[in-house]
Amino acid sequence: MVAKIYPMVAAVVVIFDPDDRFRQLLHSLVEQVNKIWIIDNQPNSVSCSFIKDEQIDQRDNITLLENKKNLGLATAQNQGIKLALADGVDWVLLLDQDSILDKDFVKNMLNSAVKYKNKDDIGFLTPRHEFDDGRPSVPTYSKGLFLKPRRYHMSLTAIDDTLLFGLASGSFIPRHTLEEVGLMREEFWIDYIDYEFSFRVRKRGYRILGVGGARLNHRLGITNYLKILGKEFSYQVHPAFRRYTIYRNRITVIKEYAALFPDFLLFEILSIAKDFFKIVLLEDQKINKLRSIFIGIMHGMTGSFNRSIRHREGDKY
Repeated sequence: MVAKIYPMVAAVVVIFDPDDRFRQLLHSLVEQVNKIWIIDNQPNSVSCSFIKDEQIDQRDNITLLENKKNLGLATAQNQGIKLALADGVDWVLLLDQDSILDKDFVKNMLNSAVKYKNKDDIGFLTPRHEFDDGRPSVPTYSKGLFLKPRRYHMSLTAIDDTLLFGLASGSFIPRHTLEEVGLMREEFWIDYIDYEFSFRVRKRGYRILGVGGARLNHRLGITNYLKILGKEFSYQVHPAFRRYTIYRNRITVIKEYAALFPDFLLFEILSIAKDFFKIVLLEDQKINKLRSIFIGIMHGMTGSFNRSIRHREGDKY
C-alpha cells in the first residue's frame, strides 16, 4: 500500500481506449498519491488489463469507475472529483491517460504550495510539460507588458504566479478551490474546459501557479511537423467535429471572460488567426472544417449547447 501522504492527495485520471502509456502513468503515480480514481469513458473497455500487473494489481488505493457510455471529459472529471472530495482529500490532481509524472512531481507541488508566501491566494498549481526526451513542450502563458501575454517555457526552478491559465492534465487543485469555485463545466464536453475553469478561478481573485520543478511528460493530441527555411514548426490537427466544439466553447469563453481578462482576448485573436492559416494552407477537408467552425461560432454566440453536432464515441482526450 502507498505510504501515508499528508496532506491527502487524490488523482483523477480520465481514460478512453488507453494504450501502454497508461500503464506507465500508473507506475509513475501509485507511490505519490493516497488515492487514484480512474474514470473509464469507453463501454466494454480493456482498461482493467493495464491495472492488473505484478506491480499494480491488488493496490487498494486504485478505484476504477466504468461508464456505460462516453459522458465527455468534463463529466468524467467531475465524477472523480466528487468521489475524491467525499473521501476527504486535500488536493486533487487531474491527469490525462498519456501523462507520465516525474518521481518527485507531487512532492514538488506540495512544497511549492507550502513555501508560497500568499497561500490563501492559490487557486491551483500547474506543472512544466515536457516531451519524452525532457525538452519543454507546451509553453507557459503569463502576464506580460501592455496586455501582450508572455509566452515562454518554465525553467526547472521557476515559480510563476502570474499565469493566465493552466492545462487540465497536471492541474493540482486544493479542496477549497473546488468547493468555492465549482467543478468543471460539463456542457463543454471536451474543449476549453481548463480555460473556463482557469478564468473562473482568477475571477474569484485566486492565482494560478506554474511550478517548473513539477515535471509532466505529456502528449497534446496528434502533432504534425513542418520545416520552413530550416526551422521546424509543430501544429495540431483536429477533425471537423472537434473544430465545432473548439469554436463553440472558445466563443463562449471569450464572451464571458474577455472583458475581465483582455490579455486573453489578444491571445485568442492571434490563436484564431494562426488556426485559420493552418487550416487553409496545411490541412485537408478545409470546407468541412470551416463550416464546422462557422456553426460552432454561431452556437457559441447564442449559447446553443443543446444543438451541438453529435459527439463521436471514438473521440479521445
